[in-house]
Amino acid sequence: MRDLQPACIVDLGDRINSVAAGQDGVRQRYVRRRLEDTGVPVYHVLGNTDVEHLPKHDALAAVKKGWAAEAVDLGPVRLILLDTVDPAVDGTGGAMSAAQIEWLRAALAGTTACLVFGHHPLDEPALDGHRYFAASPAHAAVQNRAEVRGILEGASTVAAAFAGHLHWTRTAGINGIPYVTIGSLVDTAYTDGEPAGAYALVTVGAGTVEVSVWGRAPAQFTFPK
Repeated sequence: MRDLQPACIVDLGDRINSVAAGQDGVRQRYVRRRLEDTGVPVYHVLGNTDVEHLPKHDALAAVKKGWAAEAVDLGPVRLILLDTVDPAVDGTGGAMSAAQIEWLRAALAGTTACLVFGHHPLDEPALDGHRYFAASPAHAAVQNRAEVRGILEGASTVAAAFAGHLHWTRTAGINGIPYVTIGSLVDTAYTDGEPAGAYALVTVGAGTVEVSVWGRAPAQFTFPK
């Protein structure tokens, strides 16, 4: 990671396998410390396992995060960090509240290029053969994602949207916005029983957004900005 020299790290959530509140807090603080060791700013979004047993305010404190949804200005780019467990749904799925959607509308205003990050996807993921969600599609993406996409499409600033949750890497384009789902770091379901080791470098250029995914299932994508 140090060799890549990123401007920051964005953790897409589900950083632990939830066991119990006490252990979950310890493990989330450990993840935060290890990411801080890279020496670059670290930002987090909440995943469903992060709040499965741990109250949301404790999960936020464990990773030194003040608010569940945040906007961070980082040079020429604004990072929009969504809370897709607002509320969590059945312990696995998620949605975004009306209040957060109004906040999002304001956060996207202006002329700064925005990269949107959340744990649950905002597109319409194809789930054929998916180990976890083929039989539970309602929990695979943000439940009110069409409404959220309407806000993104109504702004002129969204360069791309990123998510995790599905444990495999996929892309989709909807009404001019690229949606990228990044695979899991540790899951073995789609990489022949070995940890996937997935992580990505996002490079925002003058006219493009480039996404390089490393791990056992590497991928490369380029989108017009």
